[in-house]
Amino acid sequence: MGVPPGTTGTETSEPEVLAQLCNFSAGELKWVPKAGDALVKARLVRSSGGARLLLLGEQKVALADVRMITLLSPGFATMQIKDVGHTGLRCEDESAFTAFMNELTKCKADYERFEQYDQSSVQSYFQYYAKLSNQQNMMQDAVRTSLYRQAIVSNPTDFGGAKVMDIGAGSGILSFFSAQAGAAKVYAVEASSAADTVKALAASNKQNLGEAEICVIQKPLETITDEVDGKVDVLVSEPIGTFLFNERMIESYICARDRFLKPGGKMFPNVGTLMIAPFSDAVLHAEQQSKNAFWKNTSFYGLDLSAAVPRSTKEHFTQPIVDYIDPGCLVSEYITTRFDFATVTVESLQNIEIPFNFPIHQPCLVHGIAGWFDALFEGTDSTVVLSTAPWCPGTHWYQIRFLLETPLAVNAGQVLEGTLKMEANNVQSYFIRINMRIKGTNIESNAQCIDLKDPEYRFFTSASSYCPPGTASAFGQPAASTLEQALAEVQAVPQGQPLQPQQPQHAPPVKPSGDAKVNGSRYTARSRSPARTR
Repeated sequence: MGVPPGTTGTETSEPEVLAQLCNFSAGELKWVPKAGDALVKARLVRSSGGARLLLLGEQKVALADVRMITLLSPGFATMQIKDVGHTGLRCEDESAFTAFMNELTKCKADYERFEQYDQSSVQSYFQYYAKLSNQQNMMQDAVRTSLYRQAIVSNPTDFGGAKVMDIGAGSGILSFFSAQAGAAKVYAVEASSAADTVKALAASNKQNLGEAEICVIQKPLETITDEVDGKVDVLVSEPIGTFLFNERMIESYICARDRFLKPGGKMFPNVGTLMIAPFSDAVLHAEQQSKNAFWKNTSFYGLDLSAAVPRSTKEHFTQPIVDYIDPGCLVSEYITTRFDFATVTVESLQNIEIPFNFPIHQPCLVHGIAGWFDALFEGTDSTVVLSTAPWCPGTHWYQIRFLLETPLAVNAGQVLEGTLKMEANNVQSYFIRINMRIKGTNIESNAQCIDLKDPEYRFFTSASSYCPPGTASAFGQPAASTLEQALAEVQAVPQGQPLQPQQPQHAPPVKPSGDAKVNGSRYTARSRSPARTR
């Protein structure tokens, strides 16, 4: 039985019971004690790395290896354990045993994610990724695809002769890159019908894939049983959604780590970092505020619609905004939260809390929090960083912003303090809550229940959306050259009077300190941001 990476070291004890281990006797057709009448401690423990384990006496069982749990009576349960088979547990303390088994079942559910989700969401998810047009959109993201390939092929020590698993293979592109890097066998795990495309491309590209065997598994990672032979050397995946965690695919990546990655195996990517910073953007805020204009109509076929204005306003401000961000909108240095995919647990991603303190550089209205992420590929031979920062080449993830309905007026030198909280939901995403106040005062503003799964892709819906150098506008024309021009476009809305925002004073772009190589461009704190490319 495999133990997940990061499970060595001191283990913290949680629920436990005294129980008798049993085997099923085919001859007697009943469960019989495994070792006479001896009782063992059945315990749930948490390792120093945060992962949950089941201890049956001295036997360690990774929860990912527990296939099935059946509570047959208040004092007896059976489990199917990988490499062990069916095991029975008998306990005299029925109330304690029931509580223990309930906790075990709850923990095990982390490895059966798709059974927990709203099934209409799951169906829509797999239908979306089955379409070649959506696979094409991701493949044509030159930054994403080229950097993934660079990360894989520039690490021959990790991939040469290796057994690799590609989780959420989609078109199979990462499986094929792994083969080109010298992998001996690649398991391409793809639950949608896109698996047929992987098979077709693998069959027609044998001459381009070296000696690698491509084995396509068309089922969710969590339901794989005997299709994989032992452990793999490397995991590759593109499990990333907007703001890193949307779609909750990273949890499948972690499940794959716990179930299939050998001790010391490699993950590509192995780290995700989430960045947030406050921003000031009167144009964006005015756009969202003005979207309730229709509902201000007091004579719509003889009806007064204005009672719906508050709800309309709330709906628009609970939508995250996905577009490119002008670095000049950022009014403080960003903070970074690191997630190590080799040790992070599924459970720890159910509720993510990011406290912040932002010193503000100049007087401005703060309209919300901006976010983006980096993915790190730290291989044996080389390290590659895929960054979606505002000053890096653009990607199909863009950046994201969470708006405050009521902006905060902040003076230079004041500090914004608060928390960004992410709560996982059953539609494969998160609800975002932001609590923010000016430090040392009672002045605060909050954003409650922003739906990460329901973004507005503003790059395609607003002619005022920032258009980075080297990027064509979705509207076939340059973005508004001045704030006044953009505001004029926002205010030209029928029905109702939109908010007349103040002009913010933007800080210069907030740049990372020191030297860093991201997305293939050398960047220093003394240079200008590199031009974006698409």
